[in-house]
Amino acid sequence: MGTKLSQIKILSKAELYNVFGLNVLRFSKDKRVKRRATLLLAVYCFLAVMIMFYVGSLSLGLCLLSLSEAVPAYLLAVASFFLFFLGIFKAGGVVFKKEGYDIISSLPVSQSAIVVSRFLRLYIEDLLFALAVLLPGLSVYAFFEKPGAIFFLFGLLAVLLVPVLPIVGAVFVGALVTAAASRMRYKSLAVSGLSILSVLAIMAGISRLSATSEFSPEMWKELSDVIFSVLEKMYPPAVFLGRAMVDMDFGRLLLCVIFFALAFGVAAALVSSCFHGICRSLYGTSAKHNYQFEETRSESLLKALVKRELKRYFSSGIYVTNTIIGPVMGVIFAGSVFVTGMDRVTALFPVPVDMGSYIPFVLAGIFCMMNATCVSVSMEGKNWWIINSLPLSVKNILNAKILMNLILATPFYLVSEILLTLALRPAFLELVWLILIPAAAVLFSSVFGLAVNLHFPVFIWESETSVVKQSASSLLGGLGSILPVILSAAAVAALPAVNPHVVKAVCCAAFLLAAALLYRNNNRIDLKELQ
Repeated sequence: MGTKLSQIKILSKAELYNVFGLNVLRFSKDKRVKRRATLLLAVYCFLAVMIMFYVGSLSLGLCLLSLSEAVPAYLLAVASFFLFFLGIFKAGGVVFKKEGYDIISSLPVSQSAIVVSRFLRLYIEDLLFALAVLLPGLSVYAFFEKPGAIFFLFGLLAVLLVPVLPIVGAVFVGALVTAAASRMRYKSLAVSGLSILSVLAIMAGISRLSATSEFSPEMWKELSDVIFSVLEKMYPPAVFLGRAMVDMDFGRLLLCVIFFALAFGVAAALVSSCFHGICRSLYGTSAKHNYQFEETRSESLLKALVKRELKRYFSSGIYVTNTIIGPVMGVIFAGSVFVTGMDRVTALFPVPVDMGSYIPFVLAGIFCMMNATCVSVSMEGKNWWIINSLPLSVKNILNAKILMNLILATPFYLVSEILLTLALRPAFLELVWLILIPAAAVLFSSVFGLAVNLHFPVFIWESETSVVKQSASSLLGGLGSILPVILSAAAVAALPAVNPHVVKAVCCAAFLLAAALLYRNNNRIDLKELQ
């Protein structure tokens, strides 16, 4: 047992050494690399402050509405759902990561030690988010309710418990998806498709659960009970743990600790039992000796580079899953508008809103959430020197990366446009903006994401997950692409006296102008100096 515990300790340290780039920040002697790591840490701190402010404001609103007793359960549910959805996209990549598998599988360490160390890595990362969500909200609750000192002990234990079930659920889904995909021919595409289907199925189930809750006037008088009833349907452990905190019920809290610990242990044992089998199926290769020489063909330079980019893209399940979800959600949004109609969408807002004017911006924002160019340079990894050694211009290399993103987004964009056109039946000018604004925004986000990645590349990484989900370029590229879309929609709302067609034309021209300027600056960068 002692040996296994020491193995878990050593492997856990190795897993956690470079979380959020801290190891680079501590030991790197390259000022540019340290500057990027510092910026990444600053971005994480900024996001944490924003989350804390938002959660604190939400908790304050609930307390002012005399719904204080619902605050702990509500916060626990929000944190758990968020961690679960993020975990689905990264759990499989962290637990069954390819990098270093050959080395670690040759070492005299047990499967369970490897799996538990990677579970603990996920737990530490998620615990930081849980702290950002729960601490400000529970502080607001404590300020209003003035609970006893024992409440803070209960709150600390609740914070420590929150990440457990989302990790177990995400790893379970990730293990099933990875195990199923490992038996398929195109493993990375199978992982991506099954992961996206899992997310969509879970979202559909949650929306269906929420839709079954009918709020009558009498129920609104007991809004706290309504919140609890909805949460009990969607995530019962949050209500159980939240009530244990509010009532300071030690028996309930002890049951939660036992249940969460058992769930963690059972999940780790199940994954450990099939860990090496899944990894071998995923990363093992077999070769047949029936090669036949076929006719060689010549292609244009750009076409060859685009093919190379697409091949690299589809070889990584985590890359595909995290960058294609935006276009997929765009089609789902357009399909929901087509099926339910605009009246149902408008009814979601407390005040009358002309949603027809904002639909182009909504679609543009969904498509710009995360595009492939945000990390396309970093995904080259240690092979970046290869493309730099070829007699290629900067323009050729970067054009291929932009064109790849546009090729990926175009089919989803066309389907979304057709569905929205059939649903809204817009006038001519509205149809023009419905087509042009999302297209201009996608072009801008492609160029902008590439510009960010050129300034903050990461070529030395431990896993693709750290590049796609945790790098500065992925965060800044995604947020920076959405922000101009939000500001454009806000301009339409803030200038009611101005013809909305004029405002939309200016916004569309601004997207294209910004894309042109960024494109010119990108092509002036010396790619050989990137580190």
